[in-house]
Amino acid sequence: MTIHVIGAGNWGTTLAKLFSDTSEVRLCTHSVEHAAKINESRENRRYLAGIPLPASLTAVFLTDAMFAPDDVVVLAVPSRALPELAQTVRSRIAGIPLVCATKGFQHATFKTMGQLVREMIPESPLIVLSGPNIAREMAAGLPSKAVLASHDLTALTKVARALRNQTLIFELSRDVDGVELCAALKGVIAVGVGIVDGLALGDNMTALLMTSGLREFVEIAEFLEIRHKTIYGIAGLGDLITTCISPNSRNRRFGRLLGQGVSTEVALKQVGMVVEGVQMARTIVEMGDLNISIPLFSMIARAIFEDGISLREELVNCLVYSR
Repeated sequence: MTIHVIGAGNWGTTLAKLFSDTSEVRLCTHSVEHAAKINESRENRRYLAGIPLPASLTAVFLTDAMFAPDDVVVLAVPSRALPELAQTVRSRIAGIPLVCATKGFQHATFKTMGQLVREMIPESPLIVLSGPNIAREMAAGLPSKAVLASHDLTALTKVARALRNQTLIFELSRDVDGVELCAALKGVIAVGVGIVDGLALGDNMTALLMTSGLREFVEIAEFLEIRHKTIYGIAGLGDLITTCISPNSRNRRFGRLLGQGVSTEVALKQVGMVVEGVQMARTIVEMGDLNISIPLFSMIARAIFEDGISLREELVNCLVYSR
């Protein structure tokens, strides 16, 4: 059995490295040149510089990848690229267990990435992977934990065995939608923490923002009928805490730049990788008619998409003076 990881960014490369502890892994790239550079240097210098890659991991151009029925395919591309990718490879991977490691939400349809994949490739058992996982820490060998969730217990246990490794330990769950929705929601709060950091408002305000953010996180999660066990588990609260406090969090780095007065467009370019909290913030705007009380989430969305607002005044009013 071969594990194919589609997506050679820092997240996909990290997962490929971990899974190569016990299996042959193919890291599928978007170009022949990128695959050749990874194989030659034994390192993904573009996205995960300084982390050596083992001999059991081989980079291949996606078009040249060969899939077999007993393999496992891990989807680890940015959320905006996932629908097109699924459409492109569906005929080649239909029937093979799919692990969706892409976090995010399609705001136009209110669908998670796993739901989109399940609709586009219904022949394949779907497993979602999520948790408090900062890629570079895991690539460096620091221990972590994640959730694998699926409605198909046979596929879930097969994939859990196939992906077993020494660094990332898995919990198993049946709450597929809950795990994915929690993963999408937490990025918005982490952007807010970054804004507080960029404004130099201090740890007290950071604590207030995380507390208010968690309250609204639960409000949305309960509206979406996510189980409390998932909300307060590692895929919910665990992922939220990690994304908020880690200096390696893309969402927090993006928010810090906003707090320092950098525009959204420039901040995204400076982060240099996809910031999933921005995608979820677009969904928050769309949720404005659902009669859910989420003033902090709404304020963070305005900070991202509206020009000329006073971030300091808006945050203080939202967190300190509101009831």
